[in-house]
Formats: sequence, structure tokens, C-alpha cells
Amino acid sequence: MTTTDSIKLLAAQALLSGEDVACEVFDGQASSLWRAIIPLRLMVCDEDVVRAKRILRQAGFVEAGDGDWDLR
Repeated sequence: MTTTDSIKLLAAQALLSGEDVACEVFDGQASSLWRAIIPLRLMVCDEDVVRAKRILRQAGFVEAGDGDWDLR
């Protein structure tokens, strides 16, 4: 998941953590300086991608074409 919205990222991270899907935020330091240019990335292990996407979709997230996720 990539996003410039830190609140959206924290919500997704909490959802995944609550379902025991390990995730980590990448680019946090760089993004804090250049938020509009460098998005935050929420990363999961390859074997958890399908499950993580299902969890996010069930919570109302919709995957956009650019890799970002929006809330309905």
C-alpha cells in the first residue's frame, strides 16, 4: 500500500496488525520531509499479500490504479 495520508496508513496498519498480519512502514523519514512527493509504503510479506488485501477490502479500502488505497 502506498499513500501520502498518514491517517489512512495508520488505520490500515491497525487493521492488519489486529488480524496478525505483520506489516512495516517504509519511507517514513523521507516522507515526513517531502510528503507530497514521497509516499509512505505499508509493506507485508509476500505470503501475506492476498490475505492483507482481503482484510483491507473488507474494511472498505479500495485499491486505486496507482497502488494507493482509498476508503469508500
